[in-house]
Amino acid sequence: MNPLRPLGLGELIDRSVNFWRANWKPLFQLMLGFQLVEGTLLALTQGLVRVLFPLARDPDALNHRPTEALPHLMGTLGLFSVAVLGALLVAQVAGVAATHFSFTRLTSRGQPNGADAFRHAAARLGTTTLTFLLSMGWSFVVMIVLMLPAAGLGFGAAALGIADQRGAAIAVGVLAALALILGTIVLVLWFAIRFILVSQIIAIEPLGALATFRRANALSSGRIAEGLVGLVKVRLTILVTIVGLVLLIMSTVASLPTLIAAAAFGANLTPGHTLNDVVPLWVLLPLQLLQSVLGAVLAPLYVVFQTFFYTDMRVRREGLDLELALGT
Repeated sequence: MNPLRPLGLGELIDRSVNFWRANWKPLFQLMLGFQLVEGTLLALTQGLVRVLFPLARDPDALNHRPTEALPHLMGTLGLFSVAVLGALLVAQVAGVAATHFSFTRLTSRGQPNGADAFRHAAARLGTTTLTFLLSMGWSFVVMIVLMLPAAGLGFGAAALGIADQRGAAIAVGVLAALALILGTIVLVLWFAIRFILVSQIIAIEPLGALATFRRANALSSGRIAEGLVGLVKVRLTILVTIVGLVLLIMSTVASLPTLIAAAAFGANLTPGHTLNDVVPLWVLLPLQLLQSVLGAVLAPLYVVFQTFFYTDMRVRREGLDLELALGT
């Protein structure tokens, strides 16, 4: 299998899946540790929330003592925000490690094992962290811009409600909800496309954080062929949507044990009745461990796809295949 030539959309997905299937075992071994760290981080956060902010999970306090419950809700939100950012950073480091493993094999530069990939990711940890902070800061700015229409419409709906114009308030409120949904979708796609190649650049190119940030934008922009699909962002939108749907289906199947347990114990989204509240610990811990194991199987597929796309872009724009053929 020679990936070093321009690939079509179908070929990119097909070769990514084939590489993932052929190398699933070493990729699983590499990713399992990162998945366990992410799972442990989230589990510890849930435990801290139970101890430090119990009113956030108390329906009675939320309904009848909102003033007392509000600080607990804010504290819960803050803790989970930090935990999610930490999990995203761990995922970024895992992406660097999996990219080193995949790209080295794709370009026939060697046969690294999981330990080699982990050491490479550790050596690039500083750059990974700084680039991650840059991407989060820039994403926060974009999020504010994209949410402004929804916020404006929401304030308008509230003002109309205070003015006792119920019909107009409902209509504007619906528009605010639609603007919020649309803004969220655009934000997710923008983030996925803008930073899709960050792990690959960190793993492969000896660049600093700011140069990596700029390089990721350059590789995910512009045009590589005629027609609409020749626009890199359109091409990426199609590919990310397809790969995302494939992973969503696979993740849903992998989540069936958790969904069954939630249904059996009557878990829902109501505070005090969530999965962590009603499922016994002796059931919850094996479920979380199973989720980490299945995540270690599925997560490498997306990184492999990113690596194939990165390689394809460098072949098309920079003649990477010629460089490697000449040994430069």
